[in-house]
Amino acid sequence: MALSYLTDINLNKNELQNAVIQKLGTDPSSGLTAGWLIYNTTSNQLKVYDGTAWTNVGGDITGITITAGTGLSGTVTTTSGQHTQTLTLADTAVTAASYGSTTSIPVITVDAQGRITNATTAAISSTLTISDDVGTPNTDGVEVGTDTLVFAGTTNEIDTLVSNNQVKIGLVANPTVSGNLIVTGNLTVSGSTTTVNTETINLADNIITLNSNEAGTPSQNSGIEVERGTSDNVSLRWNETTDKWQLTEDGSAYEEIQTIQNSTYSTSIGDGSATAIAVTHSLGTQDVIVQLYDTSSLDTVYADVVRTSVNVVTITFSSAPTSNDIRVLVSKIA
Repeated sequence: MALSYLTDINLNKNELQNAVIQKLGTDPSSGLTAGWLIYNTTSNQLKVYDGTAWTNVGGDITGITITAGTGLSGTVTTTSGQHTQTLTLADTAVTAASYGSTTSIPVITVDAQGRITNATTAAISSTLTISDDVGTPNTDGVEVGTDTLVFAGTTNEIDTLVSNNQVKIGLVANPTVSGNLIVTGNLTVSGSTTTVNTETINLADNIITLNSNEAGTPSQNSGIEVERGTSDNVSLRWNETTDKWQLTEDGSAYEEIQTIQNSTYSTSIGDGSATAIAVTHSLGTQDVIVQLYDTSSLDTVYADVVRTSVNVVTITFSSAPTSNDIRVLVSKIA
């Protein structure tokens, strides 16, 4: 019969030789105290009570299972009491290699577990293609902050290879271009006012077209105005209502400019019998100058001239001129 001790035994750091741990067929379930050491003869395991449950002390770890994640496998091996846990990453379809170079970039596909499932390369293009920007400025398209975007080209040029041969650059409000600006193509300015602050404008064209956007029946007067500071502006315009050129010297009152077609009249007179001949000039005024010359000698001749009405002058000779012998010139005084 075993001795029962009701107090601790202090071996004073001496060895407990040839001792056998208490053997039990089952783990005790009552009178439990943390640190209780037994040998379970059923499971052949040395066990200790840790204050909560009986746990195995030493021995092999047969029956322990390692649960690995996707693409991983796990094993446990025991050699001379040493336990080794091994996790193995399964091979993917990706070939072991280096991807990318100075002329290509790697294209990598990664699954939800972070594994690389595919790897290829894509050639680096020497051309930067920017799709249409239909979104918000400074959000879509290409934005350059404090850095500099450099367009490589020949001296003082931007070289482009797009289909319509255009580069559209957004500028800040009221930009200033220093030096000379040369535009070799057509220049379109969209706005309400174009101001040119120069002393001299040189135009190679011999025709200046005004009101070029007029379509259909014209309705707007067009012309040129001269700014004269504190004095009244003067201008020359075409009046679409009267279809006549007009001139103003005070900026408000316009007067028509008489053209050659409606300010002069000429005809040949003489029939060999009439000495008083009425000439109808239809110039609408008696403010006219009448000149006569001989059609044969081309010498100027003189006769009595009466301004009979605003459209007729009567010329009287001392003797009747022969047929069409005298040329009459009537000029309207503007």
